[in-house]
Amino acid sequence: MDWGSVRADLVKRTGLARQETLLAPMHHAVMINLKGEARTGEDFVDGQRVSFTPRRPGSIVFVPALSEWRGWDEGDRTGSYLLVTIHRTFIAKSFEIDDLPDLKPVIGLRDPMIEASLKLVADELANPDPISTMMVESQAIQMIIHLVRLQLLGFDTTKGGLSGFDLRRVVATIDGRLADPPSLSELAGEVGLSRRQFFRAFKQSTGKTPHTYVLDQRLDRAADLLRTSTLSATDIAFESGFGSSSHFTATFKKAFGSSPLEFRRTWRR
Repeated sequence: MDWGSVRADLVKRTGLARQETLLAPMHHAVMINLKGEARTGEDFVDGQRVSFTPRRPGSIVFVPALSEWRGWDEGDRTGSYLLVTIHRTFIAKSFEIDDLPDLKPVIGLRDPMIEASLKLVADELANPDPISTMMVESQAIQMIIHLVRLQLLGFDTTKGGLSGFDLRRVVATIDGRLADPPSLSELAGEVGLSRRQFFRAFKQSTGKTPHTYVLDQRLDRAADLLRTSTLSATDIAFESGFGSSSHFTATFKKAFGSSPLEFRRTWRR
């Protein structure tokens, strides 16, 4: 559906374990993986090879206007994606500034705020009404603002951040212990830094504090389980590391804009 400044396309594929990708939009493009997993492959951004990130349901790809993402991947034989294209002149007029930072492509991003916005766009695609244009335009602006903030904070390891090797070690440790996350002192000791040094370096590398990163990973795991499993919301709460189902429900609704059960119904209809 094309709302003028924002367009949404639902893309489905069946019977292909391997697919080739080329996305070179004239306008800003945000894509979320709805179904199916890409496990191996190669990615090239603006002609330069980048490390491949496995993409599961909920993984987000952002390709800004006039950039190019090309590659191939292998994984599940069926899949579906929501592609939202945002007219670059609409964004320029909405921001009303001349020095909007140059946005960079991001492949395989996990972010609850952007996922929530894309879910709302999907709702309008399924059930359009006279005010759908206002809704999708507002979500498009929110996504671009959030991407600008993330990129200003830094997606990649920069000066003062953790090395790529240390960051992977720390992230693997956190991901393996979401139910009982390691303390700041444990993580700092693992890479030979003081608590204060580690806190600053981790935030420089990820744009998030360790606490926020743990919470986002818990939410990502919960969202995956809601999409792909038949576990109850209570079981998912404990599986994802939340201390109680009430805390899980409140935190999830704040991040995604809907309760866990509403989220499950939306993605399975």
